[in-house]
Amino acid sequence: MRYIPGMEIRQFAEQVLFGTRWEDKLVVLDRYEDRAPGEGIATPSAPGRPPGLGLDEWHHREKLRFRDVRHFHSEKERGLVLHFFANHELLALELMALALLKFPQAPEKFRRGLVQTLRDEQEHVRLYQRRMQEIGVQFGEIPVGDFFWKAIGPMETPMDFVTGLSLTLEQANLDYARHYAEVYRQLDDPETAAILERIYRDEIGHVKHGLTWFRRWQETGLSEWDAYRRALRFPLGPARAKGIGFNRAGRLQAGLSADYIDELELFSQSRGRCPAVYWFNANCEEQVALGRPGFTPSQRVAELEADFQALPMLLCVRDDVVLLREKPAPSFLRRMQELGFAIPEFVECSADGLAALAERKVNALRPWGWSPDSAELLDPLVEGLPRGGEGPCWSAEVRQLYAKSWSAARLGEFLAAQEAGYFCGMDVVGTACETTEQVLAEMERLAEAGFDAVVVKAIYGSSGRGQIHCRGGQLRAEQRGRLENILRQQGQVVVEPWLDKVVDLSLHFDVGTEGTVTVAGWTRFFTDGRGQYSGSFVGSLTAGLDEEVKRFLYGDGRDARRLPKLGEQLAEWLAEPLCAAGYQGPVGVDAMVYRDRDRLRLKPIVEVNPRTTMGRVALKLQQAVNSARTALWLVINRREVTAAGFAGLAECAVALEVAHPAQLMPDGKQLSGGVLFTTDPTLARSFATVLLVGESLDECEGYLREVGLEFAR
Repeated sequence: MRYIPGMEIRQFAEQVLFGTRWEDKLVVLDRYEDRAPGEGIATPSAPGRPPGLGLDEWHHREKLRFRDVRHFHSEKERGLVLHFFANHELLALELMALALLKFPQAPEKFRRGLVQTLRDEQEHVRLYQRRMQEIGVQFGEIPVGDFFWKAIGPMETPMDFVTGLSLTLEQANLDYARHYAEVYRQLDDPETAAILERIYRDEIGHVKHGLTWFRRWQETGLSEWDAYRRALRFPLGPARAKGIGFNRAGRLQAGLSADYIDELELFSQSRGRCPAVYWFNANCEEQVALGRPGFTPSQRVAELEADFQALPMLLCVRDDVVLLREKPAPSFLRRMQELGFAIPEFVECSADGLAALAERKVNALRPWGWSPDSAELLDPLVEGLPRGGEGPCWSAEVRQLYAKSWSAARLGEFLAAQEAGYFCGMDVVGTACETTEQVLAEMERLAEAGFDAVVVKAIYGSSGRGQIHCRGGQLRAEQRGRLENILRQQGQVVVEPWLDKVVDLSLHFDVGTEGTVTVAGWTRFFTDGRGQYSGSFVGSLTAGLDEEVKRFLYGDGRDARRLPKLGEQLAEWLAEPLCAAGYQGPVGVDAMVYRDRDRLRLKPIVEVNPRTTMGRVALKLQQAVNSARTALWLVINRREVTAAGFAGLAECAVALEVAHPAQLMPDGKQLSGGVLFTTDPTLARSFATVLLVGESLDECEGYLREVGLEFAR
């Protein structure tokens, strides 16, 4: 331990921040001067550290997490808990040294107060080191975390420093230090308890020092709480200012206002903004068909659910919750965050995860689709909903909304009330049938009307599943068997002409309480040969279309707002029966432009989906892409990439993202080009989603061609 009198503050801070020996980190400062503060420095990637304590070692050594030792099963674990605490103190003093070097022009009293606080933190490290050695733990025997450094190191002003360190991380220690002092007392370890009590008393002074300057610098006209919330920088949030238990007395001693403490305590209960809870249940329509929980999905659907379990994060705002079984890899989340995507909280979809979530307030429950399984799974969270919050939306009446017979009936009613000549005729409206004989009779009628190709659809099913394609009014023996099986299970099918499709479109809107409608917009999507969703255009509806189709979509030059006006009309039309059935939430309406002999027509309702759809996700992705760019959002599968010579989806993702990394616009707010996988390819077994952004459709398609993939549309 070195003792240096009369040192400059800058020299002291440099030695503490960049030193790699304990003699540097814990140098004893007596008298000091601040005559040569120098120029402000940039934040280094990491502070200097003695051997074994480098912040980058966390990524290369076997990790030990706090949760693995916090139960104090042995004396060794008690020492390792102190190891975590000691690293926090070491990080704090390094951040204080960094603040002295970054802000040389800060007020002299602030800098002198910070020096004293830093000296306290040095003593805390010494106390922890001695106690760990007595227990048999060496400081550095396990890798240390770098969250504090990453969270506060990028600070741009002294205000950022006092908000992030003094009023957040050090404030949390008013709870942690007192809590663990009591824990060690109960473990009959008065020596460690005394250290934590000493640290607790010092932390009160540290918070008070930060609060003094925070109040001097805070935005005028705001309450202490509002100013604090506004001054915090991601990834810190008010929840980080609390620990285990809520120590009101300590906060009052530190000088925090009663109103602020009340707000923080409430925040502690609700975690701030109450989150919406999302869950991806891709097999919701099959569950709806069964009418009760317990449906066993096909292997394909099970793989889709597993690979896309984090997909709802693309719909989330910060602080929302996504239920899943396996969290995406940190590298994937880091990349998404760097590109401006909100990273929600991930909660394990298990009894324990739901029980913990049930103790909090939530503002909405948003499964992919309401069905027997989602209603059962999310039931424990219902009590946490506020009055008027988005809650369960499952009933026999809502079940009927999923039926394709319901959609066909709404199409017939809509057409009967319209005069627009560009719509389809009543002859293409599907007919509900309950027996094989009725199906054959309807097929014969359609054949006589000139519709040789017919599709028979199970009333419950999505993405092309449950369809039978026929010609000439005939059913093959195998098709008859499938039909009879569907009728036994679901009671009905819908028979309709198979049209010469040109473009698939989908309208998206939300039904609120009392039937209020919010139209989100239109998307253009495409399917594979089996009718299963394979992707969407993001932003542009007309990229790659010929002029005839473009003119049709824009009203043949007479009505450029043809689609927006139709969207508003359809949404209002459908909201009433949806609301009458008790439905509230997202709706996707599939529509189709098809060729009828020598002209184009629009079938405005192919089917109504009272749930979230892939098109809704594509619509949300528009916010992340510059409007001057063309973008495709695709589902790719393992079969495609292995045929192209890749070992799997992860290898394909590396090839695409390395060749064409996603780039942001100069303002850093939207994507301007490149490739971004939007579900974690390292966890993908069979499916992944990828966003391609370019200046043209050809550029986007070129990304795929380079690696041997094709875009079929």
